[in-house]
Amino acid sequence: MTGIKILAGVLLVLFLLSQMRLGGCVEYGVEGLFIRLRIGAFWFPVYPLKKKKEKRPPRKTKQAAEPQYPSGGSFELVKRCLPIIGEAAGELRRKIRIDRLEIDFIAAAADAADAALAFGYSNMAMGMIWPVFEQNFVVKEHRFRMAVGFQADSPTIHIVAALSMKLGQLVSFAVRYGWKLLRAYMAAKSAPKGRIITQKEAV
Repeated sequence: MTGIKILAGVLLVLFLLSQMRLGGCVEYGVEGLFIRLRIGAFWFPVYPLKKKKEKRPPRKTKQAAEPQYPSGGSFELVKRCLPIIGEAAGELRRKIRIDRLEIDFIAAAADAADAALAFGYSNMAMGMIWPVFEQNFVVKEHRFRMAVGFQADSPTIHIVAALSMKLGQLVSFAVRYGWKLLRAYMAAKSAPKGRIITQKEAV
């Protein structure tokens, strides 16, 4: 009888822990990928464990009318991860709450006309991506900004997503999709620069 009570107590504790709501923040930009976990009022770095020193890009002469945007990272990784994120979103439908979602996309190309076309494409793409978040998550606050960087050589994107979900859901998500995202990250790192990947390759 004592053993049954102990087992019941352990199961109760595990159940209560699985129902505890945790928070996290994912940021991707020119410095790379940063993931932090929030438990209560405390934040803990998940990746990388030690933040690298900031490497500021060389200053360039900016036009007075050009707005200031955060420095973004390569768009290649985002293109590869979007199908995986969509799959995860469908499985965790309405279970993950997005407290804050910010996306800053800078369309750029060697030719000004190509940059303008890329800007138009980015607006269309954002209109297609937003319903994925709206239909699968509870989004409390969001902000999307897109601009043309006439002095940049390639398009960049800066993403900040603050999430919260139950502990049990978080463990399940990390185990099943962590490996897929890692594979996408390694593939993006080894992909030749300037090569456009197809939808089949991204999946």
